[in-house]
Amino acid sequence: MPLQEDRQKERGGADYGGLGRGRARMRQEIVDRADALTREKIAPRAAMYDREGKNPVESWGDLRREGYLACAVPIAHGGMGLDMATYIGVIRTIARGCASTAMTLHMHSTVMRFIDALATEAQKHRYYAEVVERGKMFGSWGSEPAVSLSRTFTMETVVRAADGGWVVDGVKHFCTMALGASYYMVWCALDGSGDMANALLQVLVPAESAGISTDGKWDTLGMRATFSPTVTLSNVRVSQDSTLGKPGSATGVGVVEGFALGYAAVYVGIAEAAFEFAADYVKKRVVKPENVSVANDPGVQRQIGDLEARLDAARLVLHDSASRWEAADVAQRGHLANRAKYLTTEIGLHVTSLALQITGGRGAYKDYPVERAFRDMRTASLMPPTMERMVEGMGKIALGLGGSMFEFSAGPKNA
Repeated sequence: MPLQEDRQKERGGADYGGLGRGRARMRQEIVDRADALTREKIAPRAAMYDREGKNPVESWGDLRREGYLACAVPIAHGGMGLDMATYIGVIRTIARGCASTAMTLHMHSTVMRFIDALATEAQKHRYYAEVVERGKMFGSWGSEPAVSLSRTFTMETVVRAADGGWVVDGVKHFCTMALGASYYMVWCALDGSGDMANALLQVLVPAESAGISTDGKWDTLGMRATFSPTVTLSNVRVSQDSTLGKPGSATGVGVVEGFALGYAAVYVGIAEAAFEFAADYVKKRVVKPENVSVANDPGVQRQIGDLEARLDAARLVLHDSASRWEAADVAQRGHLANRAKYLTTEIGLHVTSLALQITGGRGAYKDYPVERAFRDMRTASLMPPTMERMVEGMGKIALGLGGSMFEFSAGPKNA
């Protein structure tokens, strides 16, 4: 992988004109490479993937060849080992060209972070090699039809020990990368336990396992290339070493909070793409009888100025939250993720809506990316936690009342 050598040189303290400046330059180079890859290869396919509602497998291949599938894999295991600020920059950059590709990379990368935090050394060697050497993708399946993760963190899908391994039974909703990824990290409750805080267990299920079925229905407003249908797991058997960590440990390692921070990066990328198109459009759009571009209209200028200021605010909060991530504890990470997701949701919805209005009727055509940005933003913003839960959590922190991104309830006692 072309970026691995660079990261290893940085780790070894090579002189890049000062270690601090060298690191900053290398981080920017990683984001710049992602930007070039997105503009040249990923973005041109986005409309096709959106239209067909299928996994962006060719774009995954491009990300693999450039090393980005391993961006959250530690350097010691052959990955990039990106810090959170650089990683968020990559996700945001890719989202400008294809929000679905960025979201699937983020889901996959978060599984890599869970493996780093919870897996044994043997598991790390096994699963990281699947990514670094063979370019495999990992999905994360947590949502369920009868459970709202924005209300309570509970799972009805159960896992039980059997015959020297594990058996998984349940139904999962919004199963991102179904029929596309090679492994799925399935969020389960340990069978027989009524205490979700000590029953939650993540199981890495190979895609080819018997007992996994789906009707493949995924016809949504936006984020169509995340391909996330409902999946049923019936008596799915996996090996003994397929679980990560101890029951209940997944929410205490400061990784799950990163889901929301990555969503925020996707929202900013979507909004930036909409703004970029709208600003370029009004400069090129010439109307009669004045025969001057729409950009000369003071009303349009005010709208563009409004969008630019809001986007600047979104970028600043996103970058600040990501930059403070490594030094933050679990509660602090929850707060950083909440504020970033809350503000970028508000701003992303505003920017994509106004960008569509600025371009007028033509903006509704699928030939123009602002239409897809409008749909993707509204669909992506539905991912938990909800706006109410985010501001509630931020309010508790501001009032010194503590608070967590999660509330547990009793899980299923028997399957």
